Amino acid sequence: MRDVILKVASDKIQSYGLRKFTMDEIAVELKISKKTLYKYFKSKDELIHQYFLEIVESDKESTLKALNISESLTDKINAMIYSYHKYKLPVKVYDEACNFYPEEWKELQRLKDFKIDLIKETLKTALKDGLIKEDADLDIIGLILENTTNTLLSYEFLSKNNLAMKEAINKVISIILYGILK
Repeated sequence: MRDVILKVASDKIQSYGLRKFTMDEIAVELKISKKTLYKYFKSKDELIHQYFLEIVESDKESTLKALNISESLTDKINAMIYSYHKYKLPVKVYDEACNFYPEEWKELQRLKDFKIDLIKETLKTALKDGLIKEDADLDIIGLILENTTNTLLSYEFLSKNNLAMKEAINKVISIILYGILK
């Protein structure tokens, strides 16, 4: 039942964001009492926290699994960036989490750090294997990735520039891997 409740909550979060859905709406949709709902989650905040934990853990699992089956460097990077997580997380929710849900924001940051560390390790291996330039500064690349990711997690930046997150990430990866010169 917890998974069913989380799935409905995920749908509500996609539609309304973190703060605008109610436990009443979830109970009505599931045709259960609020009392039953509160047996599984003591509060809306607990439900939201579990939603983020599920996203982070499923994304990490998916990333590691995809990384293990990818062969080329590009495939590995794509596997790390475009991994699957159990519930959709709309970009607008990132801003809400940052501003109103600090513990959940920390979970997202933990996921981001996990992925950046994996990318750095993958690039170190690629450097040793001669797949990237010997003078590639992996610390600088890591810094670029971290700061760019922070920018791309901003709904304001993406909407102002009329970009989808996937499109923005593709452009960043293209610049890092292939540069800007003809």
